[in-house]
Amino acid sequence: MSPSLYGFVRERGPVSPEEVASGFLSMPDLNGDARSRVELLTEGDPRFVWDEGLLRTADLGGCALREVPFVVFDLETTGSSAKEGRITEFGAVKLVGGEVREKFTTLVNPERHIDPFVTRLTGITDEMVAGAPKVGEVLPLFEEFVEGTVLVAHNARFDCAFVEAARGASLPNPVLDTLKLARMLVPGLRRYRLSSLATHLGVRQVPNHRAFADASVTAEVFVKLLSLLQKVGVGTVGEALALKGSKLAKIKPQKQHLAKDLPQTPGVYYFLDKDGVVLYVGKAKNLRSRVRTYFNGGDGRRKIGRLVEQVAEVSVRETGTELRALILEAKEIRRLLPRFNSAGRSDRPGWFLKLDTAQEYPVPERVPESEAEKEAVLIGPYRSARSVDACTEALGRIFPIRRCDGAPGGPDGPCFYGQLGRCGPCNGMSPEEYEREVVGGISALLRGEGGEEHLAALVAERSRLARALEFEAAARLRDLIAGIERVRFTRTLVKSEGLQAIVAPSTEPEVFEVFVLSGGRLVAHESFSRTDAGAVREFAASALKLARRPLAEGQGAGEARVVAAYLRRRAPFFEAAPLAVAGDLVSLVGRAVERSGEEEADAGAGKGE
Repeated sequence: MSPSLYGFVRERGPVSPEEVASGFLSMPDLNGDARSRVELLTEGDPRFVWDEGLLRTADLGGCALREVPFVVFDLETTGSSAKEGRITEFGAVKLVGGEVREKFTTLVNPERHIDPFVTRLTGITDEMVAGAPKVGEVLPLFEEFVEGTVLVAHNARFDCAFVEAARGASLPNPVLDTLKLARMLVPGLRRYRLSSLATHLGVRQVPNHRAFADASVTAEVFVKLLSLLQKVGVGTVGEALALKGSKLAKIKPQKQHLAKDLPQTPGVYYFLDKDGVVLYVGKAKNLRSRVRTYFNGGDGRRKIGRLVEQVAEVSVRETGTELRALILEAKEIRRLLPRFNSAGRSDRPGWFLKLDTAQEYPVPERVPESEAEKEAVLIGPYRSARSVDACTEALGRIFPIRRCDGAPGGPDGPCFYGQLGRCGPCNGMSPEEYEREVVGGISALLRGEGGEEHLAALVAERSRLARALEFEAAARLRDLIAGIERVRFTRTLVKSEGLQAIVAPSTEPEVFEVFVLSGGRLVAHESFSRTDAGAVREFAASALKLARRPLAEGQGAGEARVVAAYLRRRAPFFEAAPLAVAGDLVSLVGRAVERSGEEEADAGAGKGE
């Protein structure tokens, strides 16, 4: 067996380049070029160190985990005792930079009978090993394969004991045990068998009690554990060998197994502690995917880390749709009051649109809930400041809101907006008229008590701009209309006592979502093709019957807000109207279809199509 460069240098201690050239390379006459030749051989190999012109081997314990080569190995044996048993199979893979570079596998003739139980477990029979090399022939080959590497095995004490018994001494290599590492790095598992650990860490291969297959699985597990070592700041082989104590405080619990069997459907998930107490309730379009994010690092918030540490069980309720998940989530949070849901879902501060009646000509302004004054006209609260701002800007196109600070009819004449007829005081409007037409008009519009003609005028203006190819102006007006619609819609939907229907485009092409609400309760929700008027009519008739049923105490509370939030996030626009007869909903869908066509035409024209 010819020595490797690593073995040559380690055996002789620090050696000169000339010694390497003559003794290892058999090239004694390099005429001063020995150093460059040897440097080519050792370049990028952390196991070699130049020390005052001499080459020596590095202490593997001081080598970086990301650079050092590893040999992950596994043995099959005739029994469980190294004193009485013998090796029947070697399997090993060499990892460099996390990738498999070389493989080693061979059966071994143990020169004794294999126990029937072991044969059933491994599938290795006496006949299979009868012609295999004996351990004395295999060991030198294995020693050469592992030379200059860090050994890795699962329950390494077992495998190393058999190697030591066979060679009469232990191998000189440092040894990392994936069983010990996993117990420290992946706390909370019920079992740490190789198969259980591989499943938990998402390793696709399955161990089968054959040496090479099990070594390959162990190698994949080890690569996963290496990434966890990096997260806790373990950078060298020596640090990994000595890992314990304070380092472990940095390790987040690894509980991906709790999400493994969850369905990939919309629903609500419940995080429970070891005593069965609900810690957190959430909703998801894909339950398995959403829950897994918590156990893959979460979103970085400190609260999430504390939550994950306490989670012992995850239960779910499938809902069929994302909207039903949103509604159920809101109900369950109110019912259970989970500790980790305390981030102010219902207590989160909102925004009001304020008209200060202490002024002669009040103008609409956005104020936080904490600054709302009882003396002012307040419309809200709303969760989105941006929607309120867009609404305020749009109101200036509808009503002659005061635009200047000067007195009406001052010496300088009307302001710029007054010259355009859009500043009430500058156009001679009295305070009484302003309060009736502007303050009263804004209040009625945003509270859903009138003003539809104003919105219709804005929509007509947006269409005119689009036809005139003024696409940027049309898009801006479209956003303003959306802002005022959303503010008005939320208020109407939450406060209205009558039956309300809403139609919005679905994320699926040519499909519309239809919602029917009554007294804040979602009565019915379905999706329809834009041409399926018959199905829409049947749905409306059914919803009208359902709406007549009395509400149980507390039923429907907050559902309207959930629907409003759902539409704000998903729908580019929506149409809403009271629902008295089935035909009302058919007409509403027709308006939504027509508007959808206008939106698509505007978008296409804006792209130059």
